Amino acid sequence: MVVVKIPYYMQLASINDLARLASALEVVPLPVYALRLDGEDVLAVGVNIGLERPLFCYVNGECSGEFIAYRVYMGSEEINMVNAANNPVYSYAPIIRVREMPKRILKGRKEIHTESIVLNDLSSLAKLVLYRYMRDEVLIPLFLMKGHHIHGKGRHDGKGKDKDKDKDKEDAKAGAIIGIFINSNDNGIPYFCYTVLDHMPEGNFVKYSSQSGVEPEFTNDIDGHGYIYMKVIRTDQQV
Repeated sequence: MVVVKIPYYMQLASINDLARLASALEVVPLPVYALRLDGEDVLAVGVNIGLERPLFCYVNGECSGEFIAYRVYMGSEEINMVNAANNPVYSYAPIIRVREMPKRILKGRKEIHTESIVLNDLSSLAKLVLYRYMRDEVLIPLFLMKGHHIHGKGRHDGKGKDKDKDKDKEDAKAGAIIGIFINSNDNGIPYFCYTVLDHMPEGNFVKYSSQSGVEPEFTNDIDGHGYIYMKVIRTDQQV
């Protein structure tokens, strides 16, 4: 008997984040599904990022075209809904209109239950993503969340221990957290590996080179050579 796992649903901050998830740095853009969720029209992208069940990232809104055209030009994102994929400078994510889906698929768990692994800094996170890319040849997205989503996890002190309760309170006021989902092959428990940021960054990508000795940084420009670029996806969903 085949067991169908009910997917997770994660709401993103904007249509830009959805288009970036579907198209940025992808050889073949991911399809965008137009469907009804909890009585509302949504656009959703299904991704396989290491959780034990599928994840659909979505934004509220109706579609007004057949494709989402996406490109990064001179450090700025251009996103349009169009009816034809006829300009080679853009990546086109096809919009798939869904009339009906199995009810069990639509009753997804909104809250993703994970164990947390707190990393020291953005460099550690970038190296972990690079390792996953070299091993699996898949560049997984970085999920960025506002600081109020931190519930006393504590900033890592670099010595394998969390600091005292006062530090936990400080972390609860942190500007943002950014991280990735990974899954243990041994017990199937998903983990969210993240680091704490002092403020919400403006860049839509993280730029990193393991050969330069320079710390990773947020950027909107992905044209530089000799770097690996990781897309940042802003989300309103609590982890």
